[in-house]
Amino acid sequence: QLMPGTAAMLGVKDPFDPEESIDAGARYLADLLERKHGRVDLAVASYNAGPGAVNGSIPQNGETEIYVARVMKEFRRQL
Repeated sequence: QLMPGTAAMLGVKDPFDPEESIDAGARYLADLLERKHGRVDLAVASYNAGPGAVNGSIPQNGETEIYVARVMKEFRRQL
């Protein structure tokens, strides 16, 4: 799931095409991981809140911290 501006930035022509959206989402997350120096929690927070909203810590906005906790729980479960 990508916001329209992010999809355009990533060159997504049809955001409803699963193959195109999954590929773009994976590229975007890889970029966020690189920008956040491998910190999965900060990359996930950036994916949810936008990279400009994450400056070294997870935003406490009533949504992002819950989203990150849920994603990280599943991520750890898969290790």
